[in-house]
Amino acid sequence: MPDPDKWKQIEETLKGVFGKIKVQADGYELTLTKSIDRERLVTLVHVNGEIKGKWFRAKNGKPLYPEARFWFPMRRRAWPIKKHSELKKAFGKREADQMTALETVCFSPMWTSPRSLIAHLKKHFPELEIVEDSNV
Repeated sequence: MPDPDKWKQIEETLKGVFGKIKVQADGYELTLTKSIDRERLVTLVHVNGEIKGKWFRAKNGKPLYPEARFWFPMRRRAWPIKKHSELKKAFGKREADQMTALETVCFSPMWTSPRSLIAHLKKHFPELEIVEDSNV
């Protein structure tokens, strides 16, 4: 039976500047840690204690490796829409439309908001269990 308080506990743990919690989801142990990236406060997701570079890759918008399911999907256009008029002058309308429609996807272990991470976990991994909470 799912425990509704686990989501509140995860949110409380990741609320401040410091926080670390280990959870079990879909057979993987996730370590959610507050960290500083440049000058931003982010939440890092380690899968079974690791972050591997090859997990960043995607194909057709889906992760190539199952570990990346816990990471943040980053969608970017190859050419920004605001450059459409410049591209249209250089390459023509049809080519400019195709160039601005191209979208790339990769996965990042960094979440800028703990709430978006929790919403992602809640949606895709409702059977998640807390293994260890360092703030308790």
